Amino acid sequence: MLTRNSYILLALGIIGLSAFFFLRQAIDYNASGALSDTRTQVEHEYKDLARQLGFSMDSLSVATTFQQHFRYFDQLNDSLVNKISPSELNERGAHTRSWASIIGREKSYSSPFISSQGVFDAVGTLSLRTSNSGKLIRLNSNPDLPNPTFVQGDSIEAAAAKVVGDILGYNLDDYILTEEKLVDTLLVANEGQLASTLLEEENDSESTEISISWQRRPGATLGPQTLSISLTPVVRDFETSTGFSTRFGYSINNFSAKNDREPEELSIASQNSIDVLQITLFASALVLTILIFVVGIRNVFKGKVEWRRAMFIFVSITLVIFGWRLIYFWSTYASFFDGTGVFVNILNTLLFALVVGLYGAMSYISWEAFARAHKNGQVELMDAFWQRRFFVRETGAALIHGFSIGGILLGIFAASIYLKDTYFLQTDSQFGFAEASIRPKILTINMTAWSNTWLIGFAEIGFVYGFCKQWIKNSWGVLLVSILVTTLCITVLGRVVATPLGLGEDLLIFFGIGVAVVLAYEKFGIITANTAWWFFVCTILVMPYLGSDSIEIASVSWVQGALVLGFLSFGFISYRYGMPVSEVGDYIPEYQERIAQHLRVEKEIEIARESQYKLMPTHPPTAEGIDVYGFFLPSFEVGGDYFDYLLSKDEDGNPLALTMTVVDVSGKAMRAAMPAIFTSGLLLSRMKEDSPSKILSDVSEPIFLRTDKRTFITCAMAQYDLNSRIISVVNAGHCKPIIKRNGVADFVQTPEPRYPLGLKPDTKYESQDFKLKKGDLFLLYSDGLPEASNAAGERFGFEEVPRLLERIDTENLSSQEIAQEIKRTVQKFSNYQLADDTTVICLKV
Repeated sequence: MLTRNSYILLALGIIGLSAFFFLRQAIDYNASGALSDTRTQVEHEYKDLARQLGFSMDSLSVATTFQQHFRYFDQLNDSLVNKISPSELNERGAHTRSWASIIGREKSYSSPFISSQGVFDAVGTLSLRTSNSGKLIRLNSNPDLPNPTFVQGDSIEAAAAKVVGDILGYNLDDYILTEEKLVDTLLVANEGQLASTLLEEENDSESTEISISWQRRPGATLGPQTLSISLTPVVRDFETSTGFSTRFGYSINNFSAKNDREPEELSIASQNSIDVLQITLFASALVLTILIFVVGIRNVFKGKVEWRRAMFIFVSITLVIFGWRLIYFWSTYASFFDGTGVFVNILNTLLFALVVGLYGAMSYISWEAFARAHKNGQVELMDAFWQRRFFVRETGAALIHGFSIGGILLGIFAASIYLKDTYFLQTDSQFGFAEASIRPKILTINMTAWSNTWLIGFAEIGFVYGFCKQWIKNSWGVLLVSILVTTLCITVLGRVVATPLGLGEDLLIFFGIGVAVVLAYEKFGIITANTAWWFFVCTILVMPYLGSDSIEIASVSWVQGALVLGFLSFGFISYRYGMPVSEVGDYIPEYQERIAQHLRVEKEIEIARESQYKLMPTHPPTAEGIDVYGFFLPSFEVGGDYFDYLLSKDEDGNPLALTMTVVDVSGKAMRAAMPAIFTSGLLLSRMKEDSPSKILSDVSEPIFLRTDKRTFITCAMAQYDLNSRIISVVNAGHCKPIIKRNGVADFVQTPEPRYPLGLKPDTKYESQDFKLKKGDLFLLYSDGLPEASNAAGERFGFEEVPRLLERIDTENLSSQEIAQEIKRTVQKFSNYQLADDTTVICLKV
């Protein structure tokens, strides 16, 4: 919400924005030199120029891009005693920027890559360069393709003057002819002599290239310092209504309008060697990308993904990147490419867009996971946004804070540029400043601004801070590392503004921006940080259009400014009249609901597990002449096995009999645990009073009535009379009990029927009675013991259980030690991966 500090922040933002525009004349490469023509206007002028230069554009196409010649500006300043600002040079009409065009054959280029030089070499006939003021400053013909230009003239000097003065519009009265590489006879020859000479040259298969130059007169202040043109005499046949006509004239090889110290090739930038700092910076960006994908993929596998949000981000960024690059391609070079070239370029563009879209989606997934874990980053406002609740008071406050910080960013940036005594220029893509070459500028400017904001905000600000907070416990350490990493990343990746400095100096300039955006995110959250960055980007992108004399061009800055003010106004209105975010309602992501449900289930299972264990005896009964011990080992948290033993006593408290039972319910986990608990209650209520045969016969009917047809319950029960030493054993479909006597173990056979409990309602079970001797061992167990499997899939086996007892020194071990030995054996055999619940009761007499 807005506080006193918020208004201080707003005031600082206004000061920062004012400082940016105050310093703009000294730091903006496009200051005092807004675009004067659109690409469409430039290309329209070329059509008229082509007609005057003697060729038709009907069978030719033109591709035009806007270029900023900052290397020329740097070289010029390096040679001056007193440096001048870009605005001063723009006011003097220096060729700091230009429209570069290629005229060539349509649909004849099939390269998979866009390259101006490659297009010109392959299909271009002429390359032209027009200054921002609308004057042609360069013209070059392709020596490997026919020259389409043709200008008639009585002499070379007259033809040159016609081209430079009449067609290109330079006032030759302000210039002095400085160089003539002419043949005297040609300057004074009549038409017949000229034709004879040209025909002889044509027979020699070599044309005479003739150059003429002019130097600006002393005192003249307008126009470039030098003009030069290179012509070649030619003879052309033209079809007329009466037949063919031979005409004599000149084709234009090259033209150049230059200022002092201006290089011939304005587009060539100096090559800087790659140093250790550059490698470090790009490596840092690569590491960030890898971390984003690793963290994002981990969250995907953990299920911590809001898929609709992630897919929206992925599709949106993919469409924006693909759409922007496709619009640029179609607006510039597409007409030169044949069907194969168009298809391959579209495919390359789509693949690139998909990768960037995936990077954006992974950035969002990772950011949201960190933000939810740390409960910060305005994640509740993002939840409201995804629920299409935009008119929220806290969102309005976030926007106001964002615009305030955006103004501070602009002020910090302008001050840093000014103090470094340098300038900035636009670079919205790998193609440099490409927006000027695209027709729907408002659309593409916002495509650039929004995609750049999402990628920078979620990845280089939000993810970096969240990752640092996850692994660094000290809050100051989190802030410091986040600032350093964010500065490194925005210096290398995704920025829409460039300087002529090296990466090391760029780090110092962008450090202040890194501090501001990280503090904005730490204090407020992602919406505030993204708004600040979006405002910063939009302001930078519209600078070349601001103040243009062309209404069409100036309107770009007006419309974009109105859009920015619209969002700011929405922020104030939302803050004043919007609903509180608390009224939107808490949003719980689907994956958090799944996790919460899973935790609830785990808690319920834990409760069931504790309840099940409480139903079983915690300590074995003790009495003279017996040593008994049992254990339950579930294959899941809860299971279908159950065991119990009770010692009944007479009126004087003397022990009479020990009743033992082991129950096994079909199925696993909770499905088996509930019937096991139900059965345990039935058995427990009867174990002290009745014999095993009567107990099992009586409980068969209620179990039959209360369990479904898929559930069956096996049970073995034995009752040992301490006085007579007679044990009565009943088996209801369970594993056969075992008795070990004199070192030999064998199964105890019980009479029919041996149906599982609940299979029939009226089953009458019979017991097998026999007398135990001192030293005998009696064992009840569930099928988890014989059905245990090893890694090879081999089962322990029913026949192996007696052999196991024979191997154990039961004479010298207690029943507990015998039971523990059985447990260790089955766990080791199954590699601690039990296929079924295992329950054992050992009775040693």
